[in-house]
Amino acid sequence: MEREQKLIRKIVRRGDRRAAGELIERYYQDIFSLVVRQTGESRETAMDLTQDIFVSMLASLSSYDSQKAGFRTWLYRIATNKIVDRYRSKAYRFQRDQVPFEDETLNDKLSLADMLETQETTAEILRRIESLPTETQEILRLHIFAEQTFDTIAEMIGVPSSTVKTRYYRAVEKIRKINY
Repeated sequence: MEREQKLIRKIVRRGDRRAAGELIERYYQDIFSLVVRQTGESRETAMDLTQDIFVSMLASLSSYDSQKAGFRTWLYRIATNKIVDRYRSKAYRFQRDQVPFEDETLNDKLSLADMLETQETTAEILRRIESLPTETQEILRLHIFAEQTFDTIAEMIGVPSSTVKTRYYRAVEKIRKINY
């Protein structure tokens, strides 16, 4: 953590490229994995989105406040926002609407995380998540894909942990019940 703070100071004060490279290298695989799990996109598209996340991180690094959140939490927040932006984009909606999809029902015996493990239901669940309010989508994505705790999510989005849990479990039930 101390090394992380030193890297951040070097980047902000001097624009140190080596420090930026080291900071990105530290988190690249975690963020790339998050993008792949949340989007189900091709490797190239996931790499592009991951790159956009790190460009945003570097551009806004001067506004990072370690008193408000840990760096990892702050970075995951940027990543989640970029992923949500991707889902809102016209290009994504056009691409999504061009892909035929078979109507499948969700198995009530599997947890939401287990259902995401199967390729066939991933697209269906992602569509159902997209139909939820943005705040609820963020909670689901952070908990399921980024494997963040409810307390961490509450800190990230600025609401009580009990609210995060309530929104999460209501959304899971709604996703299970939706029939297209």
